Amino acid sequence: MTAPLLSEEKRDALQELVNVGMGAAGAALARVLSAFVELSVPSVEVADRRRLATLFDAGAWSDGELCAVRQPFFGSITGESLMLFDGGEVARLADLVGGAPAVSVGQRHEMLLDLGNVVIGACVNNIAEPLQEVVSFGAPSVVTGRSEVCGFALRDSGAWQRGLLINVDFRLEAKSFRSRVLVFLSEQSLTLVGQALTRLLAALAAN
Repeated sequence: MTAPLLSEEKRDALQELVNVGMGAAGAALARVLSAFVELSVPSVEVADRRRLATLFDAGAWSDGELCAVRQPFFGSITGESLMLFDGGEVARLADLVGGAPAVSVGQRHEMLLDLGNVVIGACVNNIAEPLQEVVSFGAPSVVTGRSEVCGFALRDSGAWQRGLLINVDFRLEAKSFRSRVLVFLSEQSLTLVGQALTRLLAALAAN
């Protein structure tokens, strides 16, 4: 990650917070699915919104239909989160979650919203809390179709055009499930993140 607002020490500290946050998200997902969840090493970079489109078309995500749960968050740290799913696997995902079969589109969307709420909440809160920042979450929504999901990356979404982008992949090795979680903080939040990291590092040094 190359961010002029963050020193190397702060970048390393932020990467560690992201690792912990995504680990908490993976653990929350594992509890819901009652299965071991593997996750990639989270990447952290300063990027333009157009970078998002490349993450929807890279590797295993380059083919097939997509759907996603989108959820904004607010506070001193402002941004958006996106949990990406393979659209062709959504029906089978209901079997992993358990409970009544999600046979209708509405039921499947409700299932995705519940999953997104658990995973995104765990991820964002476990990054914000060590920084002593409180975030509030907007209502999540489901975005369906490759063109709609990819178009989301290029459309204006409030004031966010450039910022901090966090990316991690989740998968179940023995079952047909994969997800990509993207969290992006607004450029305006980077200054506050830097200040919060200064306080955190100072407190750790004092101990």
